[in-house]
Amino acid sequence: MTNAEISFIPLTEEHFSLLRTWFNKPHVQAFYSLRTWTNEDVRQKLPPYIQGVGDMKCYIIFVDKKPMGYLQCYPVKKHPWDNQNLPDEIVQDSVGLDLFIGEEESIGKGLGSQFLNAFLRKHIWPHYRYCLADPDIRNEASLRLFKKCGFKEYQLISSTDALKRIITLQLFIKKRE
Repeated sequence: MTNAEISFIPLTEEHFSLLRTWFNKPHVQAFYSLRTWTNEDVRQKLPPYIQGVGDMKCYIIFVDKKPMGYLQCYPVKKHPWDNQNLPDEIVQDSVGLDLFIGEEESIGKGLGSQFLNAFLRKHIWPHYRYCLADPDIRNEASLRLFKKCGFKEYQLISSTDALKRIITLQLFIKKRE
């Protein structure tokens, strides 16, 4: 995929049907969407993201104009973690992000690192000095992705997921070079 064009298109209502499809795929439900989603669930959840509530920015990841995944990012100072132990310098100048590949046939091909590195170059490093991520410690693919992209393990965080289940997150930090 070295010559493929990766682009990040801001989320719009036109993407809701695609996201509902992805949210209902087992590999996305395992650590991201966590449950079955209806059209109504998507219509209730996503509009604030399009409107910029909490400064959340959401994108559909395209490869050669084909939708492949989803990415969202947010200023850490507006979305702190429970029990986070971050220096104020990092909190004030960092963005957190979440991403997933929606298309099963694209999993395990090294696309995640290409997506993440391209997004860091285009959208994160021009504005922030740090990028943070917090995958569930059971999400081995995500843990590998962030390590491969040069993120450093910072701390484990006890939290609850959207279904109110207790989980442990691995907080990763990468500093702009």
